[in-house]
Amino acid sequence: MTVVQDLELSPSEREAVEELARRVSKDLPRKIFDETHMYYRFLKARDFDVDAAEKMLRQTLQWRKDNNVDKILTDYKPSEVLQNFFKNVFFGFDKEGSPVYFMPVGKHDTRGLHMSARYPDIEKALIRIVEEGEKMLDKQSKKLNKRIEGFVNIYDMDGLTFGMATYKKGIETVIKILKLQQDNYPERMKSFYIINASALFTMPFNIIKSFLNPRMLSKFHVYGTDGWKEALLEIIDADQLPAFLGGTRTDPDGNPLCKTFLNQGGKISEKYYLHKSINSLEKSPGVKKITLPRASFNEVSVEIDEAGSIIEWEFETKTRDIGFGLFYKDMDGEEEKMTELVELQRLETEDFSEVGMYKCDKSGEYIILFDNSYSWIRSKEVYYRINVVKPSDQEKNLKN
Repeated sequence: MTVVQDLELSPSEREAVEELARRVSKDLPRKIFDETHMYYRFLKARDFDVDAAEKMLRQTLQWRKDNNVDKILTDYKPSEVLQNFFKNVFFGFDKEGSPVYFMPVGKHDTRGLHMSARYPDIEKALIRIVEEGEKMLDKQSKKLNKRIEGFVNIYDMDGLTFGMATYKKGIETVIKILKLQQDNYPERMKSFYIINASALFTMPFNIIKSFLNPRMLSKFHVYGTDGWKEALLEIIDADQLPAFLGGTRTDPDGNPLCKTFLNQGGKISEKYYLHKSINSLEKSPGVKKITLPRASFNEVSVEIDEAGSIIEWEFETKTRDIGFGLFYKDMDGEEEKMTELVELQRLETEDFSEVGMYKCDKSGEYIILFDNSYSWIRSKEVYYRINVVKPSDQEKNLKN
């Protein structure tokens, strides 16, 4: 077994690498992994517990076999909508030579993506990007004659709406993809820079981070509207970084958005939709109906027995929009106190059911408010379904 020159190992780490190699090398397709560094990454992800690292590595090998990952670059071609959605995500390298990826999360039509592609195909398209990145890391390592270990990811939350911030399928997809990378590409995710994160971002992030291990979470750097340009310039040279991200790189015509080589998001055309009948909640199992007369509202009480539980909701109206908000009911002495958790806002649901989720930090009574008080002319029919997922069931619920 060859130990690469730029991988400095302590005696105990070297011993762990050699032991893990002894256990699994005969089952390892050598064309996939560099020996020493691959063993090191899996050991590092499991704090150099050889038994745990072996289990993790064997699970990854089985996952690669089950999903035909070794041939995904040659045998799998994403659909047109997936190619368009994920095109131009790579744009350059950081100062250490690591590939940098950019995704305009806030401006991506995540709902349209799930209307246009099934999750297994979305997953394959993203695995393909990671596998292309693996080849790029190897190429960079040879070019620079040093070990390039991982990827830098920039996720721009500018333009994030309430609907996208609480969109159940979108949140679940992010969790699954991050867990896939965490479990099968350990130590490849060098850093995540979340920029332009508003208060809305905290809602999905509170859910997402509960599914990730501390090592993965330590790689996240979250910024609001300030400070992130300076942070990006610390790790990426200005001539590599697009101008709208704080660098000097532009399109040939001087456009700072760099649209000729960078994905800037946008709405997905309905011509790609797999589902044409999209408003079908009315006849779904477990759905309740309320009729809100004009200038009225309705409170739906949800009792949370265990902190960390997730409230999932889905609702639609037959005409126009409806107000929606989530509150926590508490007692302040002898007075009832309502704390707004999800800002009350009017949502259009004639074409799409509104599907969202919220992680509850404490037990108690939560109130979902359907509000038609602003309408002095029309009554509204609301069809809704509410589900509570306890912490112990969330992993299983995600898989299902």
